[in-house]
Amino acid sequence: MPSIGRAQSAGESPELRRHLWQGVLVSDLGILSILALALVLLHTLTNGNYGFHRDELMTLDNARHLAWGYVEYPPVTAFVGRVELVLFGTSLRGFRFFAAVAQGLILILTGLAARELGGKRRAMLVAALAASVAGPALFNGSFLSYETFDYLCWVVVAYLVIRLLKSNDPRWWVAIGAAIGVGMMTKFTMTFLVGGVVAGVVLTPARRYLKSPWLSCGAAVAVAVWLPNLTWLIQHHFVTLEFLKSIHARDVRWGRADGFLPDQLWSCTNPVTVPLWVAGLGYLFAAPDGKHYRLLGWMYVVPLLAFLIAKGRGYYLAPAYPILLAAGAVWGER
Repeated sequence: MPSIGRAQSAGESPELRRHLWQGVLVSDLGILSILALALVLLHTLTNGNYGFHRDELMTLDNARHLAWGYVEYPPVTAFVGRVELVLFGTSLRGFRFFAAVAQGLILILTGLAARELGGKRRAMLVAALAASVAGPALFNGSFLSYETFDYLCWVVVAYLVIRLLKSNDPRWWVAIGAAIGVGMMTKFTMTFLVGGVVAGVVLTPARRYLKSPWLSCGAAVAVAVWLPNLTWLIQHHFVTLEFLKSIHARDVRWGRADGFLPDQLWSCTNPVTVPLWVAGLGYLFAAPDGKHYRLLGWMYVVPLLAFLIAKGRGYYLAPAYPILLAAGAVWGER
């Protein structure tokens, strides 16, 4: 009898595994993962054209001489480039592979953000697809740049903030701090998002976290992650900041920031999705059930104003839109 029971179990095992895999594939995460894989495949198949961009050539050279910082940017992008060189050599598709993967992850996180905000599958899919057809998203998936991973870091921080606000578990500050630290190791515009987080905490009921030791822990983690690059900056007399200052002066002189506000409608997202992210902003600031997540609204408004005052380029704010698209999809579904 025991042997018969074992045989029956063995016979049922493949069927059970098949049902489990079917359940995974039709789950929210499974569907998002399939869409993300399709997006990565699309980018990879089309990323072998046009040759290396001049900025990619700079990254390629830096990837061969790893350091904790460079004149142009912090070290993460060059490190990713080094991994790609080891894995794929100097092929265009290989050098841009992780840029494509980053866009797939952004698609997944945007869809999951919509779900965490209370959306059902329709909102989740609308948000994910809207984020994946934005101009910067399409460009960043076909070009290895610090913009690519800066974009991903902003979305990761925003998603973790949603988890914090939904769960009311202050331990999420540790993960938020780690994501901010990686963002600072990628591009210094992360400081503008940090300003939005700080303002949002102060201006919303999230100020209760100011008394939490976990917030301090998160801040310490962020500094610890960024510390190697900060040390490099000190050792090199903050040469990167001087370089960025000169680049910014050039951009202002050439008028490259003059179209900052129009760029928010035409360049930072797909024009077709503008009503969606505007609805998301309205949801966060005007809808009663969006009040709990208003911190996310300040994470957009504060960087918007800061970039506008500082005369930043329009695309600097592009990473702030996926979460607004998620919020807009949720409100639209309701």
